[in-house]
Amino acid sequence: MSKNVIPFPKSKSETFVARPKTGTVLMNLASGLMLKLHINPDTSLVSLLGKGNELSNHEAIITWMLSNYTRDEIDSMESPLESLTKALHNYLLENMEDASC
Repeated sequence: MSKNVIPFPKSKSETFVARPKTGTVLMNLASGLMLKLHINPDTSLVSLLGKGNELSNHEAIITWMLSNYTRDEIDSMESPLESLTKALHNYLLENMEDASC
């Protein structure tokens, strides 16, 4: 072994479950919500779901999720896509009825 090479100490093998980055999980969930609820990729729901500065319904859905749930709450859901689909569907129904009155 060369004098310039420093060997890494051996470490114990540990079981490690990688937690996906928050952005990836939320983006995938937002995409799934758009598919399940037949939401167009335009900006028609930005004012209803977002803060107004989102560039698409996809971004507005992510804002809505972050405004209503923590990452831990989403992680603890048995089936997050199904739970969020029901919640978003109900939210849209309630708020679109209010907007039409």
